[in-house]
Amino acid sequence: MKFLLVLASVVLAINAATDQELWMEFKETHGREYRNLRGRTTSASQFSNKICVPSKNTMKVPIADQYWKLKRPSSMYLPNLEAPAEVNWVNKGVVTGVKNQGSCGSCWSFSATGALEGAYAVKHGSLISLSEQNLMDCSTSYGNNACNGGLMEYAYKYVHDYGIETEKDYPYTAKKGTCQYSSSKKTAVKVTGYSTVTKKNEASLATAVANQPVAVAVNAQKWQHYAGGIFDDSSCSQSIDHGVLAVGYATSGSTPYWLIKNSWGTSWGEKGYIRLVRNKNNQCGVVNDATVPSLS
Repeated sequence: MKFLLVLASVVLAINAATDQELWMEFKETHGREYRNLRGRTTSASQFSNKICVPSKNTMKVPIADQYWKLKRPSSMYLPNLEAPAEVNWVNKGVVTGVKNQGSCGSCWSFSATGALEGAYAVKHGSLISLSEQNLMDCSTSYGNNACNGGLMEYAYKYVHDYGIETEKDYPYTAKKGTCQYSSSKKTAVKVTGYSTVTKKNEASLATAVANQPVAVAVNAQKWQHYAGGIFDDSSCSQSIDHGVLAVGYATSGSTPYWLIKNSWGTSWGEKGYIRLVRNKNNQCGVVNDATVPSLS
């Protein structure tokens, strides 16, 4: 089966400022020490103001032309399924714990691993935490740029060609490193392709999410200080700049929402998640670039 690749129109990276509490959690999670006040201040500032949204035209994609020649999917393939009233893949045990990308613009890798983790767990009944660092270090030739942005689609293509290690075997460092991938340690995750959700069609996204967690791109400019509740802001731009994972949907009172897993640690939002208003003009561009990887 040929791998299907769709060229997205933007590069996805971390965009939003986060607070000092997030920075402290990141240091604790990754065991980093800053021995003087100046070091703490500088690093926290870098963490909270990291904006990495390079144009696709600035990215080095030396072998992309051959990918673009592959057949583009005209619509998303899904089994016949009427989307249920609500879905929560977290409660079903197919979503790994919330991770923290830190000061690195690597959201695309977390979105991609989340989609792959979910797809594998749904299909095979086993939840494996996959390595974002593996993608960051090793998929540069596919068009990704580690902490300076990338695309979930490029990540799928890399995993299709090489496979991917677990997070435990290839831990996250929040910076670009030399590729240390070992085929002897690759997981059983085998990508065969991916499909796209019809742009700006929230009903199609609901059908997709009813099947498995879905990698989505959003504009997260206004998510910086989200602390809970259903996010509903009509001024939220649809110009996407951040990759996340749609893991469910439901309705609270009369307000439908998407349940989205972010990669800014558990101190942000609702323990690392956000509830984004649903069926309200594609808020924050949530269905502008949503992809579903297929596994064997």
